[in-house]
Amino acid sequence: MRATQSDSVPLHSPPRFEKMKHEAEAEAMVLPVELVEKILVWLPVKSLIRFRCVSKQWLSLISDSRFAILHYAAPTNKNTRLLYLSSEVPEARCVDLEASIRGDYALQLPLSCRHFSLSILGSCRGFILLRIHVHGAALLLWNPVTGSHRSVPYPVADPDVPCWMGFGSSNNLWGGLGYDESCDDYLVVVGWGDGHEWRPHWEYFSIRTNSWKEIECGHLPPHLVTIDCAVFCNGILYWLAVKNMEVNFVIVAFDLAGKHLSMVSFPKSGGSRRLLKLFAGCLGISYLNFTEDQKIEIWVMKELSWTKLNVVLPYAHGIYPLCAPGIHPLCFTKGELVGTKDNELVKVSDKGVSVESLRISCRDNDSEMVMFTESLLSLPDEFGGTGEEQGK
Repeated sequence: MRATQSDSVPLHSPPRFEKMKHEAEAEAMVLPVELVEKILVWLPVKSLIRFRCVSKQWLSLISDSRFAILHYAAPTNKNTRLLYLSSEVPEARCVDLEASIRGDYALQLPLSCRHFSLSILGSCRGFILLRIHVHGAALLLWNPVTGSHRSVPYPVADPDVPCWMGFGSSNNLWGGLGYDESCDDYLVVVGWGDGHEWRPHWEYFSIRTNSWKEIECGHLPPHLVTIDCAVFCNGILYWLAVKNMEVNFVIVAFDLAGKHLSMVSFPKSGGSRRLLKLFAGCLGISYLNFTEDQKIEIWVMKELSWTKLNVVLPYAHGIYPLCAPGIHPLCFTKGELVGTKDNELVKVSDKGVSVESLRISCRDNDSEMVMFTESLLSLPDEFGGTGEEQGK
């Protein structure tokens, strides 16, 4: 006798994963929303992205901008990541510096820049500022975690100035990204040389007002800022610069709240080959000291004064130390220092003992890599961009 439809297994019975999802939703409803929020805010971003699928309530909670702010401010959300641009294929890769650096993974770049040469101008609160080296392309502000992004047009300038010709492959442009807490606004700061007297011109772009404004810099001496990635620390953007026609480095600082430029003195050291970085949340600078067996010194600024850190980082060994490669420090993590050496990412102890290393497809260049903290943050609502730009 043929079985009827009523005698057989229901055609639309929910699969096993649907049943598990309904059970998870029921369990999630047991805890008060306030308690769930207090628990979730301590979790890493990677877990939160997965947990958005637990229930509609969790999706709404984790996607809320207020939760993103609370999560970013949580003490546990200080995990440092290194993002670098691969020179072998057009992609970005990421390394968790507090875990084993041997495991890097690919990040999906925005579609508008996947097939072009890129460089990094800065990072702030989980956002990366990218420069696309193609005629007519704008700057790109990108959150690698959420995928949200938006373009930032260049300021209007004299089209006869060579460095303004689409900012193709010219290195006459430098920039940075910072956050002004006083008005909840992200600022994109760019500078460029005029091509004649090399007196720089500076402007900043407000994400909230969607407009550029010129920065007064008449009191600064003529200088050309290097292509190093800008460092954002405690409301100030820092660049390493060199005075025109002189082998004399300076630090240029831009105060985001006061909207003014100034210069910062170097620590008293006889070293050279300076690099600006963030070390333990402070502005730091590393020197190659020729007077002490080619050792690397690291100084950090605390309470407006420079302090030398007690770390041992031999620069090179052998008969020709100045020709041998050395470590370029990037950051400290769990008592160890991470840096680059040739095309390797290395982790060493504070005594200079090698811990582990990773071969990376990236030139030893600050414009190709940057440290950032993962975040769920979004740009101010006033922008009102398209769905594509916001990564939705």
